[in-house]
Amino acid sequence: MALKAHQRGELLGVFLLLASTAAQMFYLEPLKREIEWRLVTFQIQQTGQVQIRSLYDTQIAMLQSVNAAPERIKAIEADRDKTVAKFTTADANISDYLIEKQRVEEYIQYAVIALFALGILLTALGRANEMRSAGRRE
Repeated sequence: MALKAHQRGELLGVFLLLASTAAQMFYLEPLKREIEWRLVTFQIQQTGQVQIRSLYDTQIAMLQSVNAAPERIKAIEADRDKTVAKFTTADANISDYLIEKQRVEEYIQYAVIALFALGILLTALGRANEMRSAGRRE
């Protein structure tokens, strides 16, 4: 049994619908979840950074209030700066990753929408041609 052109188009349309659904389920949704997880991690990290900074500032204020040696205060300030620098590097890494992945996610969303629209169009045209040719036979 040979398939007519509109039947092949309909099959291609169904295939494109399945492809768009598969791309949505197996790539786009996991990518969205990963981006959300990294955003949560970024927010937790920001909170940790504020807390660490506050702890060091409190320690420095206490040392200053008891007239501790200036070398001890400078050592604590150096530790604070070194610790905060680690957070800053991690902040940059997370933001770079998110910017890159969100752009990829946007492109994939466009591809999924295009596949879905083309699949619906081909399937609908195939069905319409099938119904029209069935009406001619009667």
